[in-house]
Amino acid sequence: MKKLRSLGNFIFYNFPVKAWSIVVLTALFYGVLINNINLWSDEIYSVLMAKDSFADMWVLLTTEDSKPPLYYLYLKGVIALFPSKYEIFGAHFASYILLIVAQIFTIIEVRKDYGDKVSFWMLWVLALHPVSFWLAFEARTYMLSSLLIYCALIWGMRLTRNPSSKDYVKFFIASLLGLYSHYYVAIWLMFLYALLLAIIIRDNNFAKLGKKFLGLSLGVAILFSPWLYIPLTTAKDISQYWYVNKEFVKFSFRFFIDPLQPEIWQSVYFIATVFSASSFSLVVVLGCFNFEKYSSKIKRLFLVAVLSFALSYLLLYLLSYWVRPMITSRYVNTFSLIWYVCGALVIANTEMLKKALFTILLVGGIFTYKDIKAVSFDHHYQNAVNDIRNFIPKDVTLLAFDNANLFCEYFLPEYKCALAVGEHGEILRKPTLLKNIDVYKQEPMVSNFIISYYNKVSEECNKYPSQYRQGPDFKICKISYESAKKYLDDSLNLRLNKYL
Repeated sequence: MKKLRSLGNFIFYNFPVKAWSIVVLTALFYGVLINNINLWSDEIYSVLMAKDSFADMWVLLTTEDSKPPLYYLYLKGVIALFPSKYEIFGAHFASYILLIVAQIFTIIEVRKDYGDKVSFWMLWVLALHPVSFWLAFEARTYMLSSLLIYCALIWGMRLTRNPSSKDYVKFFIASLLGLYSHYYVAIWLMFLYALLLAIIIRDNNFAKLGKKFLGLSLGVAILFSPWLYIPLTTAKDISQYWYVNKEFVKFSFRFFIDPLQPEIWQSVYFIATVFSASSFSLVVVLGCFNFEKYSSKIKRLFLVAVLSFALSYLLLYLLSYWVRPMITSRYVNTFSLIWYVCGALVIANTEMLKKALFTILLVGGIFTYKDIKAVSFDHHYQNAVNDIRNFIPKDVTLLAFDNANLFCEYFLPEYKCALAVGEHGEILRKPTLLKNIDVYKQEPMVSNFIISYYNKVSEECNKYPSQYRQGPDFKICKISYESAKKYLDDSLNLRLNKYL
């Protein structure tokens, strides 16, 4: 009994043992959820882009997509490590491993500056917050971007004290890579740099630190500025088929309350996810009225994290009404690890509520885990693929509505698909990564088949309900010659009259 008690005390009071135990547990529990089954349409786009040649990727990035290239290059490297039959697994693994890296960074770098308590709670927040379960598996850039700005925040705060040359180099690299991962990082960095400069000036350290800081800022801006030519020259064209509307903007606040709601169908226990995310948000709000009690170093980190997050969200929200809709609940995920820092700092400095908050996070994490597990191993895509292969001859051209062309390209490469665009279409041109998709160059047959996500099809359809994404069900429909002709004619008219 004494030995067991001694072992328990050793684990409980030894920070490295506790911290690395959390990392191992996170790696194991999250690792079970990595699937080799599902990719939704945006993820398919990411994987197709990563599989493309560098030349084709460059053409797409500089003409039809205009997103920064870092995530696609990173994904390309990770997928290359896996056999082709485990390609989907590799795509999810690319985000999963970044969550583990974020925890390791917390143990090494955050602990160095802010101590055991802050890093311990940040580890738990990374493991249990509902947003982590989405970030860790989605084959999109959000986990990478969030990790890079997390690093930039911690390393950037060092530049306001007595920074070493290594600190400048680390901050420079994190800033530059962050910019090349997502454009919204530029907005957050703008506020971060302004806040860091304000601290340097307030501490009367401008003569000592200011010039070097401004030089670093200028260097980052110069190295990123060539890429800005791409969005500036393509933004008008791309905005014509930008799918985000003001409804998305209105409900962007769901990030703080039920971050998975816009993405997936949740079980009846989703209330645990809502309670966890809402409680965490409330903790951050309460911290804003109590931060004066924190130590000087903690107080500064909290203020910089809260202000940079809030100002970035507010600016994007306002731009969504002044310019065009550009913020959604899922886009806020870009800044999610900064939000985590805000909450972890409050929990670490709130003695009374630690156990209650940990219990809420734990319960919320367990039920979110249950939902994500159901989502990860949902077979609706595979069922649709199997039915198509079993019942539709390969010489039949499939009509693919909007994003269904990505489904056809990835899961049915042996079929020829004709691109049809509806009024709610997101893919209104033929991206260079679609090798098997074509415009329709022949008359429809007597009977035809169409696959669709969002568009209504009047004929009888086989529906494949999804737990993976909210929205209309994926459909395979048998349609007549007349209907096929109308869909294709409408698609052509839409392209000619509105988008081309």
